[in-house]
Amino acid sequence: MMSILQRITQYLAVRKNRSGIDPLEIDAALLPHLFILDVERHDPNQRVRLRVRLSGTALDRAFGRSASGHYMEEFLHGPRSADVLNGFYTCATTEKPLWMRQVVHITGRAPRYVEGVAFYVEPDLIYGGLVFGEVSDMGITSSFESRKL
Repeated sequence: MMSILQRITQYLAVRKNRSGIDPLEIDAALLPHLFILDVERHDPNQRVRLRVRLSGTALDRAFGRSASGHYMEEFLHGPRSADVLNGFYTCATTEKPLWMRQVVHITGRAPRYVEGVAFYVEPDLIYGGLVFGEVSDMGITSSFESRKL
């Protein structure tokens, strides 16, 4: 059986523009894990800005609040947030899909992971999905990894 991220990847990988994405075609079990980012290109001399257009309910629950309407720079925090932001910026500027995984060790709690995919979609959007979970190894340290899909 395919994981949530594999199913999201399979759906988004063949869609290059917004008109090809139909929420009614997406399995309802995937919708809570989806996000949409607006890629804002105001000044060619500055880095793009990424505003959360849509945040699925599983994401809102995991973050403890909705990210919708916020810029990614305002919302992300923690020891690997710069790496995560750079991953999204890379997706926005190269227009290449990306897989990312971040592990965060929280004192007194099991380490948690956030794993996701991001796809550039014309015009100037990033569609993707995230999943969250606990890591069984309490000794694991914070980490970040990414690769092009």
